[in-house]
Amino acid sequence: MNPKNSIILVMAVILCCVGCTNTRYLTDSGSINRQHDMRNHRAGINVGDAFLNVINLIIAGTLNSGFEVTQRDRAFKRIKIVNESTDSLFVNMVTDIVWKETGYCDIMGIALPPGARQKLLVPYPAAYNAYFKTSYSAEEKLEIRTDDKRRNIKLRDGMTKIGTK
Repeated sequence: MNPKNSIILVMAVILCCVGCTNTRYLTDSGSINRQHDMRNHRAGINVGDAFLNVINLIIAGTLNSGFEVTQRDRAFKRIKIVNESTDSLFVNMVTDIVWKETGYCDIMGIALPPGARQKLLVPYPAAYNAYFKTSYSAEEKLEIRTDDKRRNIKLRDGMTKIGTK
């Protein structure tokens, strides 16, 4: 195998593995299925955009005209929920965005061990109310906006209580 091809293959594998979402800490089957469905939908859009751009490039080269990249508006964003607590967190994320008329894009039943991270694919733009708690604490609420620049959402016990940091 050519060394250039090996490098390209390794880079492609790294990019795919780093960018993937997983459902490791999701316990709700509906949320797991919705994550898989959104990922497949997003991949289909990306493949379609790539195909259209290749066709446009061929036409631009054939007609000796300018080539402009086309892509659809962003519909999803990848975020990462991080547990900074010393105990396991149980997280439910509720929104008013509907997914394919089958229900809301809620993400329920996230069980994060201490220090764990859960990558999620969420609609863009959207607002989520994230309800989280440990086994021994009261439930807390945090609003997460997907149109915000932050991609890492760090949660810990007591972070939304008045007078604590």
